[in-house]
Parts: sequence; C-alpha cells; structure tokens
Amino acid sequence: MSEKKLEYGTHWYNYVLKEDPKEIEKIIKEDDIISENKRIHLNIYDNESSGDKTIIFIHGTAVYSRFYAEFCYNLWKKGFRVVAPDLVGHGISEGIRGHFRIKNFCQNIYDVNTYVRDHYGERVGIMGSSLGGVTALYCAAYDPRLKAAICHNAALFNEKAYKKIIKMNLALRILRPLVPLVAKIAPKMKVSVWLYLDFKKLAKTEELLNRIDIFLKDPLLSDKYTATAILTQMRDSPAIPIEEIKTPIMIINGDEDYLFSVEYMEEIFDRLTCEKKRLEIIEGASHLILQENIPEVIERIVPWLNSIL
Repeated sequence: MSEKKLEYGTHWYNYVLKEDPKEIEKIIKEDDIISENKRIHLNIYDNESSGDKTIIFIHGTAVYSRFYAEFCYNLWKKGFRVVAPDLVGHGISEGIRGHFRIKNFCQNIYDVNTYVRDHYGERVGIMGSSLGGVTALYCAAYDPRLKAAICHNAALFNEKAYKKIIKMNLALRILRPLVPLVAKIAPKMKVSVWLYLDFKKLAKTEELLNRIDIFLKDPLLSDKYTATAILTQMRDSPAIPIEEIKTPIMIINGDEDYLFSVEYMEEIFDRLTCEKKRLEIIEGASHLILQENIPEVIERIVPWLNSIL
C-alpha cells in the first residue's frame, strides 16, 4: 500500500527572509521519481530562460528542500536550473521519517542525476548543506557522472567525524557507545535530533533566531532519526577514498560555524586531489549561511561553477 502523500503548505514561507515566497513558488515545477522503490519528490526551479546547467541541491538534517527555497531561487536567477529533492524519509517524499543510510541518500541523488540527464542534459553539478554537504561529498565518490560538487560542510563518517563535529554533552557520552547495539536490535527506534543539534546555536542573525519557534513547529520536519540513521553518521565510508575522487570539489564554510570548524574543512580539503578544487571561508558567518549569507555564497560559487559547467 502506498503512503499518504504529504503536501508542503505554506509553512516554508517562514524561511524566506528577503524574497517574496509567492514569487518563488510560481517558478517551481514539481515532479516525482522512484528511487529504491520509494517516491522521491523534486522541486525544479526552471523556465524557458534556464540554460543547460543544472545543480542538484541536497538539504540538511531534519529539514527538506524548501527550507533552502530562497537560496535555490537566487541560484536559479544566476542562470542555473536547480533540482532540489526531498531525500527519502524527509519532506513529502516517501519513506519512514528519519530512517536512512548514507548510501540511500547517494542512490537517491544518483537517480535524480539520471532524471536530470535524461530531461536536461549532462552538465550537472551538486550542492548540499550541512548533512547535505557531507552527502554531496559522498555522492561525488559514488557517481562519477557528476561534473562538480559544492559541499557546504564536509565530513568523513568512517573516521569518527562526530568527535570533531558534535559537542558531546553528558547524555550523548552515555548514549554513543550504545548506538551500534540499538541499531542492531531496534534499527527503527527514534531519537530526537535536538539531542545533538542546538538550532539556536546554528543561526546568527536576529531575523532567523526570531523564527526558531516557528521552525520547530514545522509539520514536515523529520526531527527524529532512527538508530540506523544515527549509526550511518558514525561509521559509513564513501564509495571510494576521497583522494581518488575526480569530480572538482568546492568546500564552503562559515568561520564561526558551530559544528564544522575551518580546521576540519582544511584537513579534508588538503586530502582532495581533484582538479580545480577550492576552499571558501566566509568571515563572520555561522552554520546557516544559505539562509543568512546568500549574496556572499552566490558570489563565491557562481564563477567557480561557470568555469566548470
């Protein structure tokens, strides 16, 4: 039996800070694909003036594609088609809420890339934010057809990245050793992501901080992750070592990011051997740069994307 189809509604309007969300909504086309027997929903920022350059945008932890609608709209205005899926178990796509492995995300994006190539051509790059940025790095290792990858944040889960990202409070120190066992005996048991993410520390501007209570009431949040989803972020490896990735990669980060330090981004960047790699650090920016620092991000990424695509 198919799952009940969810709808976006207008709650996501609250995440649009400068633009008119109704104007954004007008240019979004919607479609679905099937990936691993689940319906994956796509938001396509497109019109007759869009060229043949497409960016697949990957959302972050707990949220869904329209959390980044304003950024995707601004990237579209620069001449890129943007295809933004809700990953399995997120947004209005099918799947158990918050239940996934990183390889499921990689396959979702692989299948979105196939859709894009069939409909629009092969000049396809990816970009992701937070967990989506890490997924973009893993997708670059998984799908060599991709022409470029922009990682807003990066990590290697198989190298105990959680020790460098998560600020371990007492509850996490107690629970962390239990995750592998729980994932084995109760793989779908859920834990609130707010146990290890403090949204109030991820934002910086007063405008976004004032909307946190609204954000936490979003009916489409997948804010409880299963033990399987937690474990994948503690140990899963990319398909090939990052030193072997050929796809050009940009890593972009705020220098005041609460989770992902500049030092860790530099460590990963230095290991990349792909051509045209690039590291961009935005001064005075925290974690939510794709909401709070859109003009600066667009200014950094567009010339690089144009040079490759």
